[in-house]
Amino acid sequence: MSSSVHPKAYEKQLQLQTITHNKNTFWAVCEDWIEDNRDRWSEDYCGQAIRFLTRYVKDSPLGKMPVRDIKVAHVYDLLQSIAKRKVIARNERKAEGTPHIATRLRQHLDAIFRRAIISGRVDANPVAALKPSDVVTLPPPRHNRALEANELKHVLAAFSVTGTELIRLVMRLLFLTSVRTVESRGATWGEIDLESAIWVIPGERMKMERPHVVPLSPQTIEILEKIREITRPKGADDYLFPNVRDKSRPMAATTINAALVGAGFNHERLFRAHGARGTFSTWAHEQGFAPLAIERQLAHVEKNRVSRAYNKAEFFPERQKMMQDWGHYLESLSD
Repeated sequence: MSSSVHPKAYEKQLQLQTITHNKNTFWAVCEDWIEDNRDRWSEDYCGQAIRFLTRYVKDSPLGKMPVRDIKVAHVYDLLQSIAKRKVIARNERKAEGTPHIATRLRQHLDAIFRRAIISGRVDANPVAALKPSDVVTLPPPRHNRALEANELKHVLAAFSVTGTELIRLVMRLLFLTSVRTVESRGATWGEIDLESAIWVIPGERMKMERPHVVPLSPQTIEILEKIREITRPKGADDYLFPNVRDKSRPMAATTINAALVGAGFNHERLFRAHGARGTFSTWAHEQGFAPLAIERQLAHVEKNRVSRAYNKAEFFPERQKMMQDWGHYLESLSD
């Protein structure tokens, strides 16, 4: 302290510096982000964000750093330490390891830094330079094969940070409904009955040229409501997933698989959207559902003459339970 500075003035200066520092630590920015979004989030999502950030950021060196001083390497080290952690906390008991937590936390950190840019606290987002595959070793699923539970967990986690929100929702819908990609892309709002919780796909849009009724689980209905909020359809003929350049056309055929490639599912980690159907089929058989009910849910029709008299409502009660159980299972893997 300079001899020309009064002790009380110096003390006040130090207090102001401390207050300014605390307001601009990374944890303070995290708290502001939570408060900004608390009313928009679901209770589950809000609880998860608070839990993850409190556990891994608040008391970490990163949480105490000025937000402007945080570099890509700091974020990478934090996420790597989580992804490689072997000990699982009590409320993570469903997890088979912790890579999915690192992936989800990366999503939170990315949003927090974007907010910090808007508020003028930082000029760049260090998380943007890190893909999920940079911090998490993804399993090597092969084209269209059924995924094991731990592989499915990684794929679902990757969905949460891949592409636009609409892309993420269409990929979730594919898994939740087990429909073909082309059936999902071409869906219109006139086919969806949220009140009755069914999706009626007309025969002309089906591979076997027969109408197909898809029971909608609560998780699927939630996804559809989010889609409607984003696309704001005006009529029954509007697509659930319109083309970004021309809303009179559906989403491009390559969009979904391109998003998967962007998430790191290419080359030795190859996985394509159609693999969701095989994953569902394997799970349903393991749960003991009737094979014919599973085949009906996948819109498979036997070629012999008797079976071709297809009743679209056949096995419907069992298929309703099947899809509800499947929705709960996928939800548990996303916790």
